Amino acid sequence: MARRQEVLLTHDVLKLGNMGDIVRVTPGYARNYLYPHALAIPASQAAKRQIDVLRSKAAKSEVEREARAGVLKKSMQGMSIQIPGRVAHDNELFGSIGTRDIVAALAKSGIEVDPKQVHLNDKIKKIGRFAVEIRLHKNIGVEISVEVVNSDPNAPALDEALAAVTAPAATAVATAAAPAAAGKPVAGGGGKKVEVKIKNLGGGKSASEIQAERADKKTAAEPAPAKPAAKGPNTGGPGKK
Repeated sequence: MARRQEVLLTHDVLKLGNMGDIVRVTPGYARNYLYPHALAIPASQAAKRQIDVLRSKAAKSEVEREARAGVLKKSMQGMSIQIPGRVAHDNELFGSIGTRDIVAALAKSGIEVDPKQVHLNDKIKKIGRFAVEIRLHKNIGVEISVEVVNSDPNAPALDEALAAVTAPAATAVATAAAPAAAGKPVAGGGGKKVEVKIKNLGGGKSASEIQAERADKKTAAEPAPAKPAAKGPNTGGPGKK
């Protein structure tokens, strides 16, 4: 492993340090990246004497960056960006949407951010609306809405596409619950009858008990059949013996 060397940062370097910091890096990283981009100088004694000046500049620069981030946050609050994607089936995408896609969509709206500022837990793999946080500064973040839509111009609108997938699922759940609610045998239940307690209707009694009580009440309410009149002796009329 190459021996690390000390360099003095003359600008902020993401995930390395801020202006005025002395950090240890590999010689190749310093030689091929930091020095050519004027981001650092060798941490010599002469350079170290500039630390106070650099740190003063860094503090001023930090205040300015935070102020700019605050202004940008106000302009981005409630913001929604739209990213088209090719849809396979059930609203699933061919491929996925990542941080660079979000950065590109923001750039079209005139907002420049680094992919590292986009906080996305996982790549987006289906159409829909997603809340994504953008870290504009270490102390400032803003949440935007990312709408991933079907790139096919003939495809239905996003809300219609989402409803088309969620509606059958809701219907399937309702259909599966209907037999149990009606006290009918449920598939996979060994042919047993499932009795559901009906609250606020029968005092917590089962459906079969309620039906039995109703049948008894109906029987009690029905009028008794009329009895035939008693036959008496025939006292008159022809045919008398």
